[in-house]
Amino acid sequence: MSPDRPRASRSAQRIAAGAVLGACAALVLGAVSSGISAGGRFTDDPAATGVQPLRAPAHTCLTWQQPDASDARQVSCVQPHLFEVIGTVELADLEARTPFPDAPSWQQLVTSRCTQRTTQALAGRFDPFGRFSVGAIKPSVDSWRRGDRTLRCGVQSSGRSGALFATTGSAAHQDQSDVHPPGTCLGNDGKTVGDPVDCARPHAVEVVGVVDLSAAFPKRYPDETAQDGVLDAECTKLAADFAGGPEVVGKKGLTVFWETLRPQSWQAGSRRVDCRLGAFLPDRSGFAPVTGSVKGPVQVGKQPARPAARTSGPAPVPAATVTTAVTPGPPPR
Repeated sequence: MSPDRPRASRSAQRIAAGAVLGACAALVLGAVSSGISAGGRFTDDPAATGVQPLRAPAHTCLTWQQPDASDARQVSCVQPHLFEVIGTVELADLEARTPFPDAPSWQQLVTSRCTQRTTQALAGRFDPFGRFSVGAIKPSVDSWRRGDRTLRCGVQSSGRSGALFATTGSAAHQDQSDVHPPGTCLGNDGKTVGDPVDCARPHAVEVVGVVDLSAAFPKRYPDETAQDGVLDAECTKLAADFAGGPEVVGKKGLTVFWETLRPQSWQAGSRRVDCRLGAFLPDRSGFAPVTGSVKGPVQVGKQPARPAARTSGPAPVPAATVTTAVTPGPPPR
């Protein structure tokens, strides 16, 4: 690997892909929100018991500040929000004597019942590897005992830790690409990628730019090799510009890498890709903890980081604007 052109080799890209895919799988399957309890506040029935009932029909956007969402309120979807209701699913097959589900059972119910409902509501344009995950507002214990079996399915932007990030606009009209503003650092979660952290703290990757592949591939899905050809050149350039020179990244022990888009993401309309910097553990089993931005002093650890703490409720940091480098289209013939 030449120090004046530091980038991920094919094998290094596969290591990165494995680590990121592990994070994605946990996000899509393990951290699918079992939802906040509906209680008497979330209801489509004005006569339902509870204090200050809040109607939550389809296309309602909600936000809150408390971890248990006890202060949840409806807002316009053009305002920052944590959850967008897509539709409802009745758990009619769960009888009156069915015990209130535990957390793993709720996750299974949300995954099995709400994913298809959400995909349908978004006209098939749901990116399972994108910025949104499927969640649900579930009945409270009391309302479950009274016979409430309604899941209000929706989408949210959740971190690997379980924290929720505010988004703006309806998911139906957004690019679902899982990208971040340049300068964002994503923390370590063991050997994989965690939530955004300050770059002065140990982290797995630092985002140096975002590439839009739509111009280079305007007609059909490009395979991995075709994407790599474009992203190699674009990410290497963005990394050099961000770091302050073409030799800086390699001299600091870092590698440029990216993740190619999968067919499901392309079908959903995702076209943007993060260009990232990181370092791998000596045995190549995952990401090493890196302390400091590439723009300053950098320290690369040799031992895996500890698993990140799990949390709930709104993330402490707001979402930032993402700027994108648009790749040139194919030359005219």
